Amino acid sequence: MSTTNPSRKRKRNCENRQVYVGNLPFDATEKELHDVFSVMGPIKNIWLARKPPGFAFVTFKRTVHAYDAVKYLNGTKICNLEAKVEMCEVDFQEDLKRRTEENKKKLKDSNVQGTY
Repeated sequence: MSTTNPSRKRKRNCENRQVYVGNLPFDATEKELHDVFSVMGPIKNIWLARKPPGFAFVTFKRTVHAYDAVKYLNGTKICNLEAKVEMCEVDFQEDLKRRTEENKKKLKDSNVQGTY
């Protein structure tokens, strides 16, 4: 009889496989991001912000690929702008809310016109 240690399973589910991608142009596409990030490894999901635009979350199938993306893509040009690529905080919703507020403030401070 095989038993699974619940704490071990929980730890596996909390592995961070998601990266934040910032400083994207407002017209960046999911395909453009997929073309760049799939070089690091298989992608599970890409979430591209629209209101406000300028950032995305890329989720890889394996943690090692997320770390490789940060190591090799942070500071490189993605969609013709120098991108910020970093590991996400574990709580996606809290991280998303914080980054959305930061981006709204940046847009307001830069006097970019639009409805956000």
